[in-house]
Amino acid sequence: MNKRTGFRFLVVIMMIYVFTFNLGVETVKANSVYYVSTTGNDITGTGTLSNPWKTIQKAADTMTAGDTCIIRGGAYRETVTLHTSGTSAKPINFEAYTGENVTVSGADPVTGWKNYSGSIYYAEMKGSLGTKNQLFVNKQMQFEARWPNSPTLDPLNSKYATVDSGSTTTIKDGNLTQAPGYWVGKTVWSVPGTGYKSYKSTITSSSDGSITFDQIDTAATGGNSYYITGNLEDLDSAGEWYYDSITGRLYLWAPGGVDPNTLTVEAKKRTYAFDLSSRSYINITGINIFASSIKMSNSNYCKVSNMIAEYVSHDSDVTRQYSTGIFMSGTNNELRDSTLTYSSGNLVSIEGTGNKVINNLIHEANYSAADIPAIYLLGANHLISHNTVYNAGRHLIFMPTQNSQIQYNNLYNAGKLTKDCGILYEFAWDGQGTVIHHNYIHDNLAKNYSGTGIYLDNGSKGYIVHHNVVWGNYTGIRLNTPSNFNLIYNNTTYSNGNVGYWGSNFQSDMYGDRIFNNIFTTAFTLPGTHIEGNNITSETNPLFVNPTAYDFRLQSTSPAINAGVVISGITNDYVGAAPDIGAYEFGGTDWTAGHDFSSPPDPVFESVSLPYVNNVRQSDFEKGIISPWAATYSDTAASVSVPRSGSKSVRLGPGEDGIEQVLTGLSPNTSYMCTAWVKADIGERIQIGVNGFEGTDASATSDSTSWTMVNIPFTTGAGATRATVYAYKNPGTAYVYVDDFGVVEQ
Repeated sequence: MNKRTGFRFLVVIMMIYVFTFNLGVETVKANSVYYVSTTGNDITGTGTLSNPWKTIQKAADTMTAGDTCIIRGGAYRETVTLHTSGTSAKPINFEAYTGENVTVSGADPVTGWKNYSGSIYYAEMKGSLGTKNQLFVNKQMQFEARWPNSPTLDPLNSKYATVDSGSTTTIKDGNLTQAPGYWVGKTVWSVPGTGYKSYKSTITSSSDGSITFDQIDTAATGGNSYYITGNLEDLDSAGEWYYDSITGRLYLWAPGGVDPNTLTVEAKKRTYAFDLSSRSYINITGINIFASSIKMSNSNYCKVSNMIAEYVSHDSDVTRQYSTGIFMSGTNNELRDSTLTYSSGNLVSIEGTGNKVINNLIHEANYSAADIPAIYLLGANHLISHNTVYNAGRHLIFMPTQNSQIQYNNLYNAGKLTKDCGILYEFAWDGQGTVIHHNYIHDNLAKNYSGTGIYLDNGSKGYIVHHNVVWGNYTGIRLNTPSNFNLIYNNTTYSNGNVGYWGSNFQSDMYGDRIFNNIFTTAFTLPGTHIEGNNITSETNPLFVNPTAYDFRLQSTSPAINAGVVISGITNDYVGAAPDIGAYEFGGTDWTAGHDFSSPPDPVFESVSLPYVNNVRQSDFEKGIISPWAATYSDTAASVSVPRSGSKSVRLGPGEDGIEQVLTGLSPNTSYMCTAWVKADIGERIQIGVNGFEGTDASATSDSTSWTMVNIPFTTGAGATRATVYAYKNPGTAYVYVDDFGVVEQ
């Protein structure tokens, strides 16, 4: 073989080897960096710094795992929808160009204004969003034309008309001097009755001093607030607009009465700036949003940070506020180090599991006054930490959640438009170990009997409340009955009623509640079925350092020092002979609450394990399902609307039927009490029992036809860490019901 032939042979062999070696192996792609600019071009651009694309969507359509999109300064009027996901090792990244301000806007300019009459101008505008229509002048929201006029365009501090008297279909007000029929077909907004929430209704007739409208659930009474919208004739004040959907004309009286052609006028056109639904490992950093939100529905490990979000959501329909705000479901998504302001409903809505809201400034929520908070917290295992949240029409945090952590937040100025509300609020839910700790909770502006700091309303159970400082509310902590298995430890309350309660049914039921080591600066009296101790009340001056400056640490001579009881998992770091009473340990590490953008915290979620926590999961069946209970026998157990508390219970029958749940994490050689509320149809009987704990099976039966609490004591064996609790119905022709299970140490 000559040298040339031998060389050719070697080349062929090497090519075969390379081909064979790479067969079936994924080609490794280097991570790409793409650039977007408002001066770029999606057709001729290459996505480079020198030849960028024009839209973020073009980059999103091109990017794969590990890629980064860097966005130059300016406004991008689009909804960016992701069609692929990153990975844990290679997330997809969207970032603002260093030192430049990037905004993704849901609003488009409105131009071509023509004079209509006086200071009123009109422009053609197609593509209405209906009840989501929203108009801005120089980035400030304007009001839809209304009566009465408001001298301020701040939706949480505007002017309203006042009801003289009313009903569920009428409002009477001597200032309604318009001609008969003037208001027919228009819309009235009101916060009627005790001021619980707002309603909107269509006006069917009107006369001097009165309007009649479609029936609402609550009767208007003297002193209630209301206003009326929907009339071009009422566009009579600066800062108002009206949209005629038939002609497609937008009318505006601009601030100062100037020609709107000299101003920046924008109308909302898109709901979302980014839609990350069903995507994973997407990071959005340093990108602001305006008149739009971010949707992370069924998303996983997506993170939004260093954002300023203004006018996040808007809908004039007060019944459609539930999924407003930055929306997160799925698992392990995160919103942090951001400012969020203005929403007709929520500013943040959370579902799913393990999501995080950390170190944010959140304010001006729920200006529609719907039954909505600034942060709507559903799902489980979430972390709400180191946020400052203030100014909301109703609650700040609504928390029908399980095993979540709400910690180190500064929460204030709830109840700007409604009454009977809590800064933190929950109704008829099993928190399953949700912990509320180390928060400042102050100044609920609903100064009626139930303007509360921490409000666990009727049927709430399983919440752990410790080391909070609560002041400036009508009531500091409210435990409306029935209230079960709520643990209230080491809180400091000041300048508000301290522990309140109310219940129309089961008024004395606070079984399982424990109240220890708290400073209450006023006295309190509870029904007596709870357990309390080592609390300071109004008879003793706790000697705070400076309560007028809201410094509630203890002076060295405070009677709270070393006066508390040891509570495992709560007072572990106490200094001295015993724990101190209240939220601060003298000589211990002081703590603060709220956001800190200059030195962002990095908290982690930690589940807690404490004595006296209810060991039963989904004890109240409020989810409308049986799981994690297992159906037994005929498997006909069903969640039904026949509650002892809340809205649900479990029905067994009519044949032989049952449910059971295996409890884990119990302690050996420990006495427990199993409790449940039961009732039976006439002639039927229900059995509640416990087995599988290395002891003699224990049970109790009842044929009561009204809700009755049964108690079953049992003691675990030397090696037992689990037990099975059950409800059983004998064969029969009717039903039995069970609700509000509990298993706690004795």
